Amino acid sequence: MFGPSITPLETAMASKRVIISTEEIIETEEIKRSPNLTTIPYFLVDAVVLAPFGAHPGTVPGLYTFDAAHLDEFFAAARDKAGLQEYLDKYVYATQSHTEYLELIGIERLLKLRENERIRDGYYR
Repeated sequence: MFGPSITPLETAMASKRVIISTEEIIETEEIKRSPNLTTIPYFLVDAVVLAPFGAHPGTVPGLYTFDAAHLDEFFAAARDKAGLQEYLDKYVYATQSHTEYLELIGIERLLKLRENERIRDGYYR
């Protein structure tokens, strides 16, 4: 986890279960080379889930930028109960998996978010 955060260790320690959602799985040897980068130790973690673009429509600084068009769609939908229900039906309830959600967004759009990311140092390598 790179960049500013708000007490991830303390939050993990106070939790009954900790599930880490990650953009990629790295080798144990890489973790051993830089143990100071481990924010939440293994013994606090119950599960690790590989979820590329898992922060969408948000951002992972250094990897991909936020999806402004999708956020606009969400905020427009959230103005009333019916619009929000339509949004949830389309993006949450109608998709059976994370992969299906990403397919709905579209690979071209996701790759464009990666291309448009401008932060290069200090977050994601």
